Amino acid sequence: MRPAVVHQALAGAVAVVELGEPVVTRWPARLPVRPGQTGLRADVLLGWLVAAHVVMKVLIYPLVLNAEPFGDEAAYLDGGMAMSNLLRDVVAFTAPDTTELELNVVGSAWFMPGMPVLLAPLYLLFPDAPIWLVRGYLGLVTLMLFLAVVRSVRRRLGARWACVVVVLPGLVPSWVVFTYGAWGDLCAGLVLVLLLLRLVDLVRGLRAGEAPSLRAGLVLGLQAIAVLYLRSSTSALLAGLGAATLVAASVMLRGRVRWRGLAAAALAGATFAALLAPWSIFASRTLDARVLTTTTVPTVLANTFGDPDELCFGRCDPGSTMWFAPLRYAREVGRATDTSEVEVLQVMSDHAMRDVGPERYFDGVAHNLAAYTLQPTNFNGYLAPPEGRGLVGTVGQLVADVLTWVLYVPLMLIGLVSLLFHARRSVEARILDIVTKLAIGGLLLQLFVHLAGGRYWATAAIPLGIAAVSFLRERQLAGSDGPPPPPDDVGPSDEVLVRWLGRVQGLLRAATTGVVVVLAVAVVL
Repeated sequence: MRPAVVHQALAGAVAVVELGEPVVTRWPARLPVRPGQTGLRADVLLGWLVAAHVVMKVLIYPLVLNAEPFGDEAAYLDGGMAMSNLLRDVVAFTAPDTTELELNVVGSAWFMPGMPVLLAPLYLLFPDAPIWLVRGYLGLVTLMLFLAVVRSVRRRLGARWACVVVVLPGLVPSWVVFTYGAWGDLCAGLVLVLLLLRLVDLVRGLRAGEAPSLRAGLVLGLQAIAVLYLRSSTSALLAGLGAATLVAASVMLRGRVRWRGLAAAALAGATFAALLAPWSIFASRTLDARVLTTTTVPTVLANTFGDPDELCFGRCDPGSTMWFAPLRYAREVGRATDTSEVEVLQVMSDHAMRDVGPERYFDGVAHNLAAYTLQPTNFNGYLAPPEGRGLVGTVGQLVADVLTWVLYVPLMLIGLVSLLFHARRSVEARILDIVTKLAIGGLLLQLFVHLAGGRYWATAAIPLGIAAVSFLRERQLAGSDGPPPPPDDVGPSDEVLVRWLGRVQGLLRAATTGVVVVLAVAVVL
């Protein structure tokens, strides 16, 4: 099937947008709209798509409003209550209840405190908030955050790209279901997109020979720590983006301008570290061990790739889950031996992982990839009231499942395939291509250390949508006999930038190809 035909097959999702190059070009000025572009029509379409997203949220809310907390949600809600009590103590000038914070916010330091902080205002106003109010509050917060993302995409990339974001994933019902959940994955993905758009702006400034301001550095640091607090598995991605930004500023700027850029980068790093420190210090003191972000890695490695039956030096307590039974065991062993439970968990993990070789490890990664990509509708059923949904609710869930698969399959399939190719049509397209693929690749690193499931794709949904549509646009241009798009304005650093962009794109494609080959061999053998 020709790429142009594939593009047209997505009429309801992407072809209706009829993407051109971004309306907003390089920093700092907006170029006039080129002849033939219909910016007004794109804005009108964007408005209707946003309205459709809001309507979908309203229709889905009755399906989930009475759903009891599922899995990790209970820990996040308990943490939100504890944080609200901390706020009350601060306002009343009384000593905070550190015991409650240790038990319900830190616990075993498995979860970062981003969602508890987000939930604290609700519990501050309604200490006994029922679950329907909690889910309604989360739906409202995520709607505001999503609209902020759409607005930022429109302002920085253009209305057509904003339409893409509203459709993929904004009109995918399962993704909308997650907007009512207390997990941090979806919120982390939304804040991550805001961070990525800031980086696109930053590179545009570097093209013009301009250093980012100190304010820009401060905002980058704030957005990065917000992403980490909402989802700890983004730590490697954030480190990679920070390093790439620092290298770009060093290579593309000269003289005093370079020093101003490095000062902004230093401020971003200092902001990030300063806001991470309170959590790290308090968690380390609570567990009597060094905790930077979370302590989950040893246990999840053992459960994902090792032998779970050997994690507790034998079978763990069968009366608990595969996650909390090892924690309970480690806590008891730590008390008996006067050792931190964090150290005990590491020894337990090493014991369960002692027979893991490359074949078993990559087989586990392949299973993780399948679980990550092939279960998009699981939580449509998990977030259901205890008594069930009845006939109308069951029909609604069925419609949501079908529509999810219709939009999700091209989103995930084309988004992942796009990792093997790269954009060439313009410098702007290359910048966006690299930023989105760094984000996708960094998020997919979770498959190599953590058991995957149908919840985690929500974090990468927007970058996957952008990558998929960008790939289709490249295929469309490659199969077209028309003239190529007009080139971008040339910046003073473009010669250096294009050379480095090509190198980075080549490295990303080589890394992706290597991973695909290894996983294919693991599956076949």
